[in-house]
Amino acid sequence: MSFKETPFYKFSSPDITILIGGDEIPAHEYVLTPQSEFFNAALRSETKEALQRRIKLPEIRPEVMTEVLNWLYRAPLVSPLDTGDTAFCDKSMAKMKEILKAHDILQIKGAARDYCKFVEENLQKLGTDPTVRHPHEDGYGTYNTFHRNYTGNIVSTLNDLYSCDCRISKDAMTRLVATVSYDNKGPDARLSRFMSAVEKLETPNGTYFRDISLAFAALRMAK
Repeated sequence: MSFKETPFYKFSSPDITILIGGDEIPAHEYVLTPQSEFFNAALRSETKEALQRRIKLPEIRPEVMTEVLNWLYRAPLVSPLDTGDTAFCDKSMAKMKEILKAHDILQIKGAARDYCKFVEENLQKLGTDPTVRHPHEDGYGTYNTFHRNYTGNIVSTLNDLYSCDCRISKDAMTRLVATVSYDNKGPDARLSRFMSAVEKLETPNGTYFRDISLAFAALRMAK
């Protein structure tokens, strides 16, 4: 279901138009302005755009705006992450960051929590041993592992989510730390890459740093 199929969209005729590239996307002021400080300010200004009810958004791609509108209209969200072992690949993380950036540009609060759930769901599936495929408790499927090259992607994406007042569960953080710690020998190990990525964060989130530290401390005590 897309946003155009939701009751909020069908309730009345659209009264504004969002212009992105060559696309024109009809939408509703009563849906957008209560949830987006950007749209609230833009549509209540005295500019030509506001008077014509046509808002240009050159910074956002049409497919990304569709994801934003799906959230605003409460359509079911689809995870931007790939499935299986490629959940944290460059392409998946780029999609996630672009969606989060669009919500930030439009000053929409709360959406990051839903996307944080997608990240956590995949983190919960990680196996702690990168050389073994672990069966699920129900006997079907396998836990996913991730290539050491994905470690930096996870570190930066989680920092972005924590900076949006989101956080993953203790269990998810514990599994992540156990997974990167299993491969901890040499400068190219996942643990080395993980710690290096944390150190390179330009604006590290304090809560995120604390949760990582507590998870590592608990892992050391358990050994």
